[in-house]
Amino acid sequence: MEGRKDILYITAVIFLLNIDYSRSVEHYSLSYNYFDEIAQSYCASRSLGRVFAIRRNCANAPTCLTMCANAKLSILRSISYLRQSVKCYDAFQIRKNHPLLKANPGVDQPDSGKVNMVSYGYGSGGCTWRPNHCGPNYCCCKAF
Repeated sequence: MEGRKDILYITAVIFLLNIDYSRSVEHYSLSYNYFDEIAQSYCASRSLGRVFAIRRNCANAPTCLTMCANAKLSILRSISYLRQSVKCYDAFQIRKNHPLLKANPGVDQPDSGKVNMVSYGYGSGGCTWRPNHCGPNYCCCKAF
């Protein structure tokens, strides 16, 4: 009887692990790329204060000015309304189809000297980039 309990316990654990795994795949792909974090770092490096990198699609996308204005309530809510206004101050593009380099968990840097990611900072001109036209895929918004 003890052996049967062990098998049931192991089966239940495997089942629960599979549920947790499938949920995590819904939220993050197995090759998560950190584009949002890269864009947030870029935006933070370009201005002081509370800043936000907002994703922008190529197709059916308004200007970053409009996107920041549309996100105003969410932005202000996220900072407990410590500021009153929101504006676009920059825009950023990360090219997503780039070569993959070997992992570098150790001291050595494999693939040293190889080109990998490409990005482009638009400056304030990116805020008025034409609607529905590819260009920046992130808008830098600032609460002030």
